[in-house]
Amino acid sequence: MTDTMSVPSTHDRFRALLEEHRADSVRQREDALAECAQSVPDPVAQRRAADLKTTIEQIDAALARIEAGTYGRCTGCQAEIPEERLELRPFAGTCVACTAAA
Repeated sequence: MTDTMSVPSTHDRFRALLEEHRADSVRQREDALAECAQSVPDPVAQRRAADLKTTIEQIDAALARIEAGTYGRCTGCQAEIPEERLELRPFAGTCVACTAAA
């Protein structure tokens, strides 16, 4: 019974972490896009903006997995993703083995 009681709080904690990451990524991307809008576009800022767009998409996918009840499971093999991995990379959609195989 303890496990079922801890799941919502764990998901809530990761949802808050993801939303914080997303807001920070959006801010950083806006800064990078502003740098790109200068008369001489900065290729580093362009790359950063593209990378941040990918990160935001991954965060959105993780938030969707929380809503669907599949957060914390590998999208490849369906194994449980260790909480330590999710704490380091809360938008991780795959376990280390599936990530390495890709």
